[in-house]
Amino acid sequence: MEASRLTEKIERWIAEARGGSCPALDWLLEACSRYLLVVANRELCAALRSRLDPVDVVQDTLMKAWRHFSQFQGETEADWLAWLRQILRNNLANERRRHVRTAMRSTRREVPLAKATLTQLPDLAGCTAATSVRQAREQERNEALADAMQRLPAHYQQVLHLHTQEGWTFAQVGEPLHCSADAARKLWRRAADELVQLLGGAR
Repeated sequence: MEASRLTEKIERWIAEARGGSCPALDWLLEACSRYLLVVANRELCAALRSRLDPVDVVQDTLMKAWRHFSQFQGETEADWLAWLRQILRNNLANERRRHVRTAMRSTRREVPLAKATLTQLPDLAGCTAATSVRQAREQERNEALADAMQRLPAHYQQVLHLHTQEGWTFAQVGEPLHCSADAARKLWRRAADELVQLLGGAR
């Protein structure tokens, strides 16, 4: 009976979120976070476990689902869970490819310079240059995000940190902020909108 009621809620939230209800979309995502954590733990390969936390995979999945909800075409709970699983698996596939590329770069850099052939040297140089560019871009993005966060009011910073980075539910977030879960959800929405505007203005 409980599972049936949850299914009904999820399918009602899908319809409401498609109609433009932001709270419905938040409830929809929050209701499935534990399920996604089980999937992430099951599908995270041994090679990635030392460098990737399943909780981070779930948070990234939820954020992408939130941003791209307009692309979801289903109506049922099964449709919704299948769509979330696909996003999560795409995230893991991207991480595996990144892991393989990192391992390949590490192997190349371990080639003794004295033994490197003339054809290997340009490859090593290009790899190092590409890595430097990526690192510089990542640092630039991180600095822009940190700067935007610092420009937010303290309570906006707190709600973004607790819900988005720490993975707290809105009920948990509301406790230190002395407000209800619904009020915490609305505060998080305003904070996220403000952060997006600040990041957009920084481009």
